[in-house]
Amino acid sequence: MVLAIPLALLAAALIALLAIPEPTPILGLDHASFARAAFAFAFVVWLALMGARRAGPAGLARVFSGAIIWATIILALVGVYAYRFEAEDFVDRLKSELFPGEPMIGSAGEVIVNRRLGGEFVVPATIDGQRISMLFDTGASTVVLRAEDAAKLGVDTKTLRYDVNVVTANGAAEAAETRLDSIAVGPIVARNVAALIARKGALSESLLGMSFLERLQSYGVERGRLVLKGK
Repeated sequence: MVLAIPLALLAAALIALLAIPEPTPILGLDHASFARAAFAFAFVVWLALMGARRAGPAGLARVFSGAIIWATIILALVGVYAYRFEAEDFVDRLKSELFPGEPMIGSAGEVIVNRRLGGEFVVPATIDGQRISMLFDTGASTVVLRAEDAAKLGVDTKTLRYDVNVVTANGAAEAAETRLDSIAVGPIVARNVAALIARKGALSESLLGMSFLERLQSYGVERGRLVLKGK
């Protein structure tokens, strides 16, 4: 009886391994990890049954409570391993939200930006020598600056001609054309970039649009991170 239950658990795990094709995960684990987890769980059950038989009725509750604790620990570790990439992504988003700063630079000079908790990518850029956070937006045909960020660059926004119609997250708005001497994101620098300056209150964040992105060698999302590669 002591061996019957652990052996039955191992047999069930073996059936699952044989029945499910190897590329398909089982409970979020690859086949090798699932086999190790199943063996560990069966071993804990065997220890609990052995302890219960030796302890007698008086120690039965204590033995099984200990077994439940160990089983919970094993299942928690299995869960952490199975969802390790999701957990890593969440931690990166939290760090990006709480500690915004310089983007990471890869070994080949690519710029790596973590996703924020809201799901978007905010890129710390330097425009004409001023630090400005910009929302990565492939839907924007050009770089669009908030009036407040344009003021940081020394632009008198009151004298601009707002004769370009744009659509933003806040609805339709008017913007003024301009050109920026340079936009730098980490080691990536683009010069003489076409841009728009939106009226005050039209944008909550400046947009890093296609007039900058099309200057890059490539850009894309890899494992939940935005990767920008310069030419």
